[in-house]
Amino acid sequence: MSLILSRLAYDHSLGFVVTSIVICLVAGWLVARLMRNVHDAKPGARWRWMAGVSVVAGLGVWTTHFIAMLGYRSDLMLGYGSGTTALSALVAVLLVGGPLALVRLLSSWHWRAGLGAVAGMGIGAMHYAGMAAIEGCLQTYSPLASAVATGVGGGCLALACGLPSRLAGTRAVCALFTVAVGGTHFIAIAGTSLEPVGLPGGLGGGHLALSVFTAAGAAILFLGAFLTILTAQRFDAQERAHSTVLKTALDNMSNGLLYLDEGDRVRLYNRRYLEIYGFEDGTDLIGMTADEIVDLVGDRHGWDPERRVMARARLDSWHAVDRYTSIDYPLDDGRIMQVEIRPVAEGGTVITFDDVTGDRIAQRRIAELAFCDPLTKLANRRALNERMERDFFPKQRFKLLLLDLDRFKPVNDTYGHAVGDRLLVQVAERLTRIAGADGFVARLGGDEMALLVYDDHDAAMAIATQVIAAIAAPFQINGIALSIGCSIGLCCTDDARDAVELLQFADIALYESKRQGRGRASCYTPGMLEAVSERVQLEADMRTAIERGEMHLAYQPVVAFSDDRIIGYEALIRWDHPKLGPVAPSRFIPLAEETGQIVAIGAWVLQEACRQIAELDADVYVAVNVSPVQFRSPLLLSHLTQALARSGLPARRLEIELTETAIVEDGAQMAEMLSAVRRLGVTVAMDDFGTGYSSFAHLRDFPLDRIKVDRSFVAKAATDRHAMAVLDGITHIARTLGVTTLAEGVETPEQLRLLREIGCDAVQGYLIGRPERLSQAQPSISGSGLLSRGRNGTAADRVAGGEKVVARAS
Repeated sequence: MSLILSRLAYDHSLGFVVTSIVICLVAGWLVARLMRNVHDAKPGARWRWMAGVSVVAGLGVWTTHFIAMLGYRSDLMLGYGSGTTALSALVAVLLVGGPLALVRLLSSWHWRAGLGAVAGMGIGAMHYAGMAAIEGCLQTYSPLASAVATGVGGGCLALACGLPSRLAGTRAVCALFTVAVGGTHFIAIAGTSLEPVGLPGGLGGGHLALSVFTAAGAAILFLGAFLTILTAQRFDAQERAHSTVLKTALDNMSNGLLYLDEGDRVRLYNRRYLEIYGFEDGTDLIGMTADEIVDLVGDRHGWDPERRVMARARLDSWHAVDRYTSIDYPLDDGRIMQVEIRPVAEGGTVITFDDVTGDRIAQRRIAELAFCDPLTKLANRRALNERMERDFFPKQRFKLLLLDLDRFKPVNDTYGHAVGDRLLVQVAERLTRIAGADGFVARLGGDEMALLVYDDHDAAMAIATQVIAAIAAPFQINGIALSIGCSIGLCCTDDARDAVELLQFADIALYESKRQGRGRASCYTPGMLEAVSERVQLEADMRTAIERGEMHLAYQPVVAFSDDRIIGYEALIRWDHPKLGPVAPSRFIPLAEETGQIVAIGAWVLQEACRQIAELDADVYVAVNVSPVQFRSPLLLSHLTQALARSGLPARRLEIELTETAIVEDGAQMAEMLSAVRRLGVTVAMDDFGTGYSSFAHLRDFPLDRIKVDRSFVAKAATDRHAMAVLDGITHIARTLGVTTLAEGVETPEQLRLLREIGCDAVQGYLIGRPERLSQAQPSISGSGLLSRGRNGTAADRVAGGEKVVARAS
């Protein structure tokens, strides 16, 4: 190196060397500015800037070379061929300026570095082309120096062109260009030897021509520098104006914006972005890396290292996307940002932030209204249907538990809907705890709820049992202890073809649970649907059965022991269905009670029984069974008065029968209603006495005229001393209280004799007479002393004659 420097100092004039370096610096600065303009220019004007880069770069290299040559070997009068000198200038423009003009059009740094290397080698080509223009000398080149010189030029320009945008500033490019040109020239010239081969006469003119050429080249470069400065100032002014407009637009955007270049550094941002992350207005983020921004935000919000790592990973993932992406990003303070990520074709990423907290809250609210019950916060019917549809295809095995609260309506009626709503909320909480994380609970409406159990039948039944027990436990609301219950219907996906059928079958099973007495769980079994369909059809037919004349009354006689005469009839309803034939009362009466039709049917029975009995001459009464549903109806008294008024039947000849269970179900209310009925003159009988609550206090507490002893005691009295003792006790107590007794189900002479002996007042049963239409039963009315003498061929006559009758059960 010291040898090279000593040769340079010996062979060169310092003034020319300094001048050449100044020229090279000017050329490098011009090249750097012009290359940036090539990148920023519009496509239509870009070729002009490319031509400028080619000419300035080529002439800069050429002028630097020949100015340095003017100060080289002052001991020799060097001459230059004008043609070869001009050719070397062309080589410089094409091989150095051409590649540099194309660099900023490429996005890949590999290609840019490759073009820079070509331009660097072009400097060497121009050097040796310029050396070839020297005349009258024998030139000798050192291969090592030539290789090193070319390598320095190629390496420096490859580095200058391959730098990323944030590092490829004017100063860096100018310095590397100067090193490339100066290094190539002075290293190559240090390895070159010149030997004169002729007289130096006549060479001075060539030296003068070279001076003119180099002076012209320097003038062109400095003129180019002046024009470039003016153009750059103009561009800077335009850029400042554009920047002002851009800044105004960006700072007035409602969205936050951040632009990261390909080097992951901030190139652009706006005021809204600073506001979102809590930066002070005026904070300068330009040039910061994404990691530095994370640290800045983390320092402001007190993030721990783990939180910072997460933030960096998120930014890296955003920077790595290759297409437009939109995501929701929740901030630490609860705000929700819609982040839109747009990759830029030239490299980098534009990220915008839009505060959509209000929109997302509204969307969640809409989703809640669409899929969530607003009171209990459980899923609603729509959500349940979608969940079942989802799990049916592909099919998952699960059980649907359909639940209906028992005794919920009285809570609403007694304490108000506010208490009822709080009760539903507590029910929902208990169901959610039982269902657990794997279950699904929904409210379908009112007091109907549903559970999905993803397990086998035994597990589903176990959960159903837990639910029944949990709902049966008392609830505490506003200091009020409330006790309700629930009925459950189950169905498995194995038994249904789709979600609609699954819900239908579970509802059928729930109906079965209610029909069997509530407070239980029933699983759907094949045949239930058909049974329900049959009940529905039967219900529909029952609504018009009376109008079509399909229903009629049958009368069963009641005989008194006092004079062995028929003293009354029990009116029993019969239905002759046109397709099904005779329908048993045990089949359609419970259905009528469930549907409420029993009130209308009962009113018809009262009117028909009073009308038919009123047509008889004998002073007999008619007993009509009144359903508990009918008895609790506010229309009962009206129906009684209308039936008596229209038929003309005296009220004392009408008796209503109620079961013991129905009378004591609501003691105070029933007692008041019974008193009102008796005030009309209608007598009251307690039916099936001894099978319900079986309390003799009922005879004291309720206003009764007659009790009917259940047939079970009559059947067992002859063989069971306990039944006999109860039967005897009932008769004795009733006689003491002034209440007459009537024994049901008398079918044998032995039973008849036994009842007479213990003092029963009257009897009824197949032995006395079967239920028949009034026209068929009427002959028995005119008889007297039937149980002692017998007449008209009736069952009573046969009993009096000692004939044993064994009758069929009705």
